[in-house]
Amino acid sequence: MPQVSSEINDQYWEPVATGPVAQCDLSVSATTPPPTTIAAAGSYVSNVIASDGFKALSCAVLSSQAGAVSIQRYVDKVGTLPQGAPISSTLVAATANVVNSNDGLPFQSFKVTITNTGGSTATISGFALLLNAA
Repeated sequence: MPQVSSEINDQYWEPVATGPVAQCDLSVSATTPPPTTIAAAGSYVSNVIASDGFKALSCAVLSSQAGAVSIQRYVDKVGTLPQGAPISSTLVAATANVVNSNDGLPFQSFKVTITNTGGSTATISGFALLLNAA
């Protein structure tokens, strides 16, 4: 199967795809995982995450409390120029919740925010962050 790029792979980080569309799973990246708990009425905001040219992304969260998950995309790499309003989804307690960004608008970076609106500490037992070349 062909690689995503014919460039020398050790020159820079680039995922290799064996399927029809390049994708990158950032779920276990040191810069993105949320903490295992979020205080009552608290929130988690990720560091700025580079999109590296991927056009679509999906974030899934499994929380023990109700709340929200949102993605704010940025036109610049450092996360200061927002690309529209955040894309968000309501978190239903103990249910896998997903927010998707696939409208084709260009962006270089993004942040993920998870908010706990419950009255007690939320346990985050599932988290996935997937970028896709779509």
